[in-house]
Amino acid sequence: MTEEPRQNILEVCKLSMHFPVQSNILSRKKSVLKAVDEVSFSIAPGETLGLVGESGCGKSTIGRCIVRLLDPTGGSIRLLGKEVTRRPQWRLGDLRQNVQMVFQDPAASLDPRMSVRHIISEPLDIQGTGTRQFRRERVNTLLDLVGLPHTAADKFPHEFSGGQRQRIGIARALAQSPKLLVLDEPVSALDVSVQSQVLNLLLDLQKELGLAYLFISHDLSVVRHMADRVAVMYLGKIVEMGESDLIYHDPRHAYTRALISAIPMPDPTHINTSAVLPGDVPSPIDPPPGSAFGRRINHPYLEATYGLDLTPVEIEPGHWVAPDPCAISLGDLARLGIDIYQ
Repeated sequence: MTEEPRQNILEVCKLSMHFPVQSNILSRKKSVLKAVDEVSFSIAPGETLGLVGESGCGKSTIGRCIVRLLDPTGGSIRLLGKEVTRRPQWRLGDLRQNVQMVFQDPAASLDPRMSVRHIISEPLDIQGTGTRQFRRERVNTLLDLVGLPHTAADKFPHEFSGGQRQRIGIARALAQSPKLLVLDEPVSALDVSVQSQVLNLLLDLQKELGLAYLFISHDLSVVRHMADRVAVMYLGKIVEMGESDLIYHDPRHAYTRALISAIPMPDPTHINTSAVLPGDVPSPIDPPPGSAFGRRINHPYLEATYGLDLTPVEIEPGHWVAPDPCAISLGDLARLGIDIYQ
């Protein structure tokens, strides 16, 4: 008897988030900022998908769309097979129970006027879960899970260090026993010595509770430690995606290679030979046609990308890359059946 494939926790299909932008007060012309533009991926139970890219590429916007802090302008978000993209806020109870978010700045994400007990139990109070005694015991259980003493429940956020505050944020996210956590730069605001502790805590919780993670970060060394698969974003689009080992050992997109070459090495004798990309990231406001990456580096094949569909395609099993003549080799283009001289 063959085992049936497990249902994905999350399926995102052609997700877009566009923001209208007015050029100035006197002008009636409105432009569109394409923060996220037709992004697709899925996350299986117990899996960690790392979402990486430069600041401003749309990583955090995707996370906020998934938990519906933002209402997407296009595409589809399916949670456990159920469409939640257009569901009104008052009907998002099951989404809130199954998907929670851990934010980048633990100090800003915790209400300074609320005790830790109130902060962690608030999701249970809102959903009306259990009795008061159950919720009190649940807070103690969650504090145990994240490595904090029960006495922390009666204190306030300002009495804790940055790493402890992030543990409180993780405990709050786990209150309703979700199946997926969206981790938005969860350790970037912490000291380096504390980062490894929080990352190891997340790995332990994943193993113990069977959680799936969307791990958003600009730090590729951290993502390499955490992720089963990696998706690389550039200017609102995914340009390469695959299993972690494939991405780090055999990157096919030039942007991915540049990011990986910039990872610092813990060796004082190592000479950094990272590939510095010329130019600046193009503006996401009304982007011109063709390859955004090719336009940044002024690539000679840029005109060949006008009108070309740059949606990632599978170049080998489990490895997807945008068929961009400005970013991948001629051999890979031929393998994908693309002839730039036609």
